[in-house]
Amino acid sequence: MPVEDLIRYFNLADTAGEATLYAVGEQVAAWHAGRTLASRFAPVVELRRECIVGHRAVLDIRDAEGNPVAGDPAVVCESEAAMVHFDRLCRTLHALNFLAQQRSTGGFLHVPIHPRHIRAVPNQHGLVYEAILKRCGLAPEDIVLELDADEIDTLPGSALASYRQRGYRLALRLGDSPLALPAALALKPDMVILALADRGMVAAAHATGAAVVLADVAHGEDYRNARQDEVDLAYGPLLGEPASICRPTHKAVRNPYNSATSPFERP
Repeated sequence: MPVEDLIRYFNLADTAGEATLYAVGEQVAAWHAGRTLASRFAPVVELRRECIVGHRAVLDIRDAEGNPVAGDPAVVCESEAAMVHFDRLCRTLHALNFLAQQRSTGGFLHVPIHPRHIRAVPNQHGLVYEAILKRCGLAPEDIVLELDADEIDTLPGSALASYRQRGYRLALRLGDSPLALPAALALKPDMVILALADRGMVAAAHATGAAVVLADVAHGEDYRNARQDEVDLAYGPLLGEPASICRPTHKAVRNPYNSATSPFERP
C-alpha cells in the first residue's frame, strides 16, 4: 500500500482525533498536542563485518516555532489511554518512515517503547502494533523493541512473553553498572545495550545468547575498545548521527531482508 494511502488509513483509524499524520516530501511527520513529530534514524553497525544491519529510531520533537523540545515527550500524556495512543503514534511514524526507504534500507528497525505504555495495556502486548506493521509491509520479526532495564520490575510479567510470542526481538538498555546485568540477562533478551564496553559484561551476555550493543560510540577509542571486547553491534555519532534518511544496507536490486548472517548470531 502506498505511503499516502497508509497515512489516510491511520488518520481515519484515529477516532480519538488527537493526532494527525501528514506527508513532508517523501517523509511522514505527525502533529500531536501542538508539537510536530518526525523520525530520525541512527545506523546500527555490526562490528565484526563493519556493515549496517539496522537503524535505531529517534523521535524528533519540535514546538510550534520549530524549536527542538527536550525531555520525556510523554509528559503531555495525562491519562493512560493518552499514553498508549502517543506511544503507538510514535512507533507508527517510525514504521512509515522506515517503509518509505526500503528500496535501499532493510535490516531491523530498533524502536524504544515507553514503560507507561506497557503498564497501561492489560494484555495481548504487541498485538495492535503487529497489525500496524502488517499494514506497512513489516512484521514483528523486523522490529527490536528497546526497554529500560531499570523499569523491568514495574512491568507486568506477561508483557515480555507476549512480545516474544509474536516474534518481536527485545533489547534491554542498561547503564554502566554491572550490578543490573544478572537480572537483565535472566529475562533472556535478544540484545543488551551497554553504555560502556566491559569485557566481563560482554562475556556474560554472550553466555546467555544475547547480542551486545554499545551505545553512543563517539570516538575511535570507543570503537577500538568495543572491537577488542567483542561487542557485536554499536551506534553513536562516530558511526552516524540520527538523520531522516536511513543509511543504505543493501543494493536496490537485492531483497532488504536476505542477509545470510543475522546480527543476533555470532560465528
